[in-house]
This record gives sequence, C-alpha cells and structure tokens, in this order.
Amino acid sequence: MCSEFRRNKDTYIDDRKIHKTKLQKGTTMKKGEKELFLKLCSFKGTDLKPEDLKNATANVLGMLFFNRMHGVAYGVLKEHGILGKVNREFRNPICGAWEQNKEKNESFFACVDRVNALLSSCGAPYAMLKGAYLCGIYPEGYRTSNDIDILAHPKDVTKIGEALLDDGFLQGNIRNGEFVPATRREIIESKMTRGETVPYIKEVNLPQMRFLEVDINFSLDYKNSITDVLSVMLEHTADVDLGKYRIRTLNKEDFFIHLCAHLYKEATTLPWVEMGRDMSLYKYCDIYLLLSEMTDKKTEEMLARAKVYGMEKICAFAILQTLSLFGTKNSVAKGLCEKITADEPEILHKVISPKEKKEYEYKDHDVAKRFFCDNRTALLKERNKNNDKET
Repeated sequence: MCSEFRRNKDTYIDDRKIHKTKLQKGTTMKKGEKELFLKLCSFKGTDLKPEDLKNATANVLGMLFFNRMHGVAYGVLKEHGILGKVNREFRNPICGAWEQNKEKNESFFACVDRVNALLSSCGAPYAMLKGAYLCGIYPEGYRTSNDIDILAHPKDVTKIGEALLDDGFLQGNIRNGEFVPATRREIIESKMTRGETVPYIKEVNLPQMRFLEVDINFSLDYKNSITDVLSVMLEHTADVDLGKYRIRTLNKEDFFIHLCAHLYKEATTLPWVEMGRDMSLYKYCDIYLLLSEMTDKKTEEMLARAKVYGMEKICAFAILQTLSLFGTKNSVAKGLCEKITADEPEILHKVISPKEKKEYEYKDHDVAKRFFCDNRTALLKERNKNNDKET
C-alpha cells in the first residue's frame, strides 16, 4: 500500500472529489501537459522520461481522474521507476486511487462470480460484457467497473430478469447514493426504446461497493434492431477462467467487435457529446489493450468477421480513433481500417442526433485535438445536402 495514502486515507477521499472534477470551461492544457497525459495512459509502451514530470500539473491530474485513467497512470509511473520523482500532490491522489481500485475490484470480482453462477443455472444464453471481463485482464488496479453488463436475446430478457429478482435484485436507479425504485412506465419504456432494461440493483455492502448494478442489453445499437447478429454472437460464447472468478462472455473476436460498437454509439451520438461522455479515454484504452495483443492474423480475422456482421466500418472507426490517441502500435489494423473507410472517410468525424434525425460533422478532423476540447459540441456543424449549417 502507498505509505502516504495509508497514513492519511481520510484526507485522500476529499482530494479525490476535488481532482475528479472536469477542467473548468476555458481551461486550456499546454502541449507538454497533453503529451504527459497520453504517455501516462499508454501503458503498453511509452517513452516516458523523468523530465516529462515537469508537466505533472493539476490539469493533467484532473484529466486522469475525469477519464478514469488514474490507476493506469500510477502503474506507468511505477513501471518506469519514477513514481517517487513526481510531485507529492500529484502522486498521492493516484496512489490512493489505485489502492481503492484494487479493493473495489475484489468486491466486483466476487459479485461477477456470483451473478455468473446465477445466470448459468437459469438456462438462457447470455454473455457478460465490457468491465466484467476487462477488469480481470488489465494489470491490477488499472481498471474498475461500476456495473455488470449482460448481453441476451430479447426473448430471454424476462427469464434472466426473473432470476435476478429471485436473488434479491430490484429494478431502479441510484440517486444521491440511495436506491430509487423504477416505475412500471420506466421499465416498459426502457425496453421499448433503449435496447436495455432498467438496471437491476442489489445492496451488497462490500468494500468500495455498497450497491451492485446489473444491466441487461438486448440490442447492439441504439436502434434496437440487429437481433440476427446478436443471436450469432450468443451462439459462440465461451466460459473463461480469469483466476479470481469465472465468466461466460463472447468469443474474443465478437467481444472486440461489440466493444467497438459500444464506443461508436457513444462517440457518435449527440446527447453523449453534449454530456461530455463521448470520448472518455478509458473506453479507447480498452480497444488499445485488446488491439495491442492481436497478431496480424487475428486482426485480419476479426475485421473479416466484422464485415460478415456489416460492422466493419464501426470497428474501423473505433480502431482508427484509438490509434490517433495512443499511437500506431498495429500497422496492419491501421492499413486495413483506412481501406475500409476509404469510400467514407467522414465516418470518423460524424455525429448523429437520433431524436432530431439530424447529422453533424466536426469542423476539425484532428481526433487528438478534439479529445482535449472541453466543449466538443461547439466544434460541430450540421451536415446538409445543399450547404453546411453550423450548430
């Protein structure tokens, strides 16, 4: 355990609340700060040097927490043997957060194991997604998850939901730290319009985890329409032993494709842009991690499978944007994805508003520059057949 965190754990909690806040509107990160931030996030290979630490400012610290990359930054500094060289006011918060990440994951892993056993006995096909698998393959303390995401066929949602209800889960939301039951109308509307259920929540009272949330997804995009692809994916699930727990998840190719689709949906949907949650770096870091471990052959096979699903451009979007942020570690993926998007290069820069049925495009096509903008909505212009209109 980090010594200063151990001595003053209560003080750290207040620090975390401070540093997790978003950069104030109008605050501009300097070039050196941006470079250090990305180096601290690139744990699969970075040229971080002691002299870079002169840019370890409050701006960088805030960005690390806002993008849920503080645990990764701690690990990168430690791996490079320069954790002790960074300013104490920078070091202590990420050190304490890494410790909390480890503690939270112990609770999370126990919950995932229990829910996996529960669903295995209910007889319906399912797959655990995102954090349920990813938290177990990252280095210790690098990633956490706030919930368990389940992928299921629409016809099995009720059966899986009943299994959770029988185990003590209730449908609702956590507001101001307390459980608020969902109304019948909210439950029905969520199924009809969002492609997912209202969360199933259970008070578990574990370290760093008072409530456990389970979300059942039965769609691969916001349109709630690609049930044939979903069925194929659920026919090829695999039981995986991650050491501290076991889960049933999608096969590796489908898991990556689904992760790309999830990132694409959030990065290209206007409400997410307006909330500032469209480019949270931890989502891109997941792609970065999996992509860095793919051989050239596996990359080609994954993109070929995505093409069968009609999702190759969605994967190309996620991969090319990830490479723009983390650097080109997989040249084969970059080349293949550039070919895939050659007839529609603007796909990397489009945003849609499903409610208004409008399409927008970023004025600046520099993905990394866009990431560091604190108001990306202001960078959009409406796409029009006759002329472009600025938002």
